Amino acid sequence: MSSGVNATFCEALQGPRVYPDWISDTAVYSFDALTYLYFILAFLLFPYPVYRVIAHKFNWEVNTKTLARHWSDITLGLTYGCIVFVFGNYTKTFSWIAVVAFYPSLFGYALIAELPFTKTSLPRIKTWPIGMWIVFLLALAVILAFAAFHIYLAATLPLPFVIYYVCALAIPLFLLLSAVAIVYESTHNVIQKIFVGIKAGLTSCKGKAPLDEETQPARQNIDGEQAGETSTTKDVHSTSDATPVVQSFSPVALHLHHWEIFYVLSFFTRFDHPVSQAAAGIVLACYMQGICACKYTFTQYKKSLK
Repeated sequence: MSSGVNATFCEALQGPRVYPDWISDTAVYSFDALTYLYFILAFLLFPYPVYRVIAHKFNWEVNTKTLARHWSDITLGLTYGCIVFVFGNYTKTFSWIAVVAFYPSLFGYALIAELPFTKTSLPRIKTWPIGMWIVFLLALAVILAFAAFHIYLAATLPLPFVIYYVCALAIPLFLLLSAVAIVYESTHNVIQKIFVGIKAGLTSCKGKAPLDEETQPARQNIDGEQAGETSTTKDVHSTSDATPVVQSFSPVALHLHHWEIFYVLSFFTRFDHPVSQAAAGIVLACYMQGICACKYTFTQYKKSLK
């Protein structure tokens, strides 16, 4: 009885449905062109210029962008938006609740980011002030609470959906570990040194191959006559051939941006439930704030040599 009342209340709260009837709650992917148009207008094409105008008016911290940079961010936003729309099942999740939750969260996050103690980043975690730690722990608690509720929603659907849902967390974890491995490799050249060692060993083996017995005496005479002229040159070439040089690259650092974190979370707010739809609006707002204020900067970046 209570579950029926809750379902009726949720349906009344959500209002008229936008998505087609054939979209399933357990769909791994879905797409509807009209819903996607609403999604992009509500979460990218409208808030992007509005945020920039308001940020300049109130002197919020934003990156200065050229027209080319704006165009690049908009086109990337369309691409990233299409990916999360399709694989986040936003054909079904998108609703007025998500839109209403989006705009207060977008500007609320901006106001929090303007606080003096929050003007820092994740790589500087060792020097965070106490105020930043409070904000971080509160945000983490909210995220974990939403995560627990979404796992509960996934568990109410037919098996094995909840298994797929939880195991999907392995995808961003794999990408993060790959980024860590790439940064480590670019700094220490582990794989390159292994290949260079193998190449040096093969070159050394080839240099020590025995000569044919019939040609060996004649070859020794020729070598003896030309030894004084060519010994220095041979030593230089043999040394350079036997010891390949390890190429050095610009050092790379790891910087996980907040837009990347919330973009990943937006794939998991995929349920036809008011709480999930509100959570979708919140995480999409935090993701878009990073794009509106800054740009699509990625996990690995070159360190500046000082």
